[in-house]
Amino acid sequence: MSGDVLDPSGSPVQVEPMASEQLELVLAALYEAPREAVAWMAQACTHAWVAFEVQVAPDDTLTAGLDPEPAEAGVREVVLGAVGTRPSPAHGSELVGGVFAGPRRAEVAAALARAAWQEVGRVYAFAEGHLFPPEALVQAGFREVGAYRRLEGRVPYRHVDAPDGVTLRPLAEVSEAARLEALKTVEDRVGHHAALPEAAQDGAGGFDSHLSHVALDAQGRGIGICRAAIEEGLGRLDSPGVAVAWRHTNVRAALLNSVNARLRAAGITRVSVDSWGDTAGELAHDLRLGLHVADETPILASP
Repeated sequence: MSGDVLDPSGSPVQVEPMASEQLELVLAALYEAPREAVAWMAQACTHAWVAFEVQVAPDDTLTAGLDPEPAEAGVREVVLGAVGTRPSPAHGSELVGGVFAGPRRAEVAAALARAAWQEVGRVYAFAEGHLFPPEALVQAGFREVGAYRRLEGRVPYRHVDAPDGVTLRPLAEVSEAARLEALKTVEDRVGHHAALPEAAQDGAGGFDSHLSHVALDAQGRGIGICRAAIEEGLGRLDSPGVAVAWRHTNVRAALLNSVNARLRAAGITRVSVDSWGDTAGELAHDLRLGLHVADETPILASP
């Protein structure tokens, strides 16, 4: 699909589909990263769009490169932003990419979000101000459905035993099949994606398989996981994932306790916890442990 967003100041913002190879180029510029570092992200997208405007005067801004024919002298298509849609197991698709800085960034973000929404259905975005201005998405009809948060503080101590029939074991001592089962427990949460087999391997994501813990039910199935690593003297954790049938129990708290105990034994005193789509109750639990929110990015979704 393609479309224009009229701008009283001059040429309209134009939105057109683009190929994944072109998306790689724009993502690399948006994230200020090598193209090879973002290739996987572009390749995971089912659709992509670019927003651009036609400038008459020469400019050094990144050009769209959409037309293989030489542009008319003194005219170039200037990229304002781009998005791709990365499928999510339970929440439509995540918008990856964003907009470049400039006076038209709000209207560009809204135009790209609407194009994706109209084509693929429900979409959501981590509304980082410099890539996806949240006000623009709200004006386009998006609403907050969750958040990414980074919590920090001293390594908590609160001893919690696992429920009857549940065993907590270090990731290193658990089969890859059980690890993958445990990783899949977060797939229903907004902001998460399908767990791939490679994510169950030792060292995946930079996590330590001896610090990380898995919760197993009486049949040996993975029903929860908390991954952790030590980086520059700081404990880094992902918020625990727990299977829906066990979320009413203290499995999550027990996983946190087990990982924190390993960190304390290693002499670690400070911890950082990343979460995507945690509930208000889970956030309240972690705040009661003495952690505080150090960073937060809203997740906004189309209706």
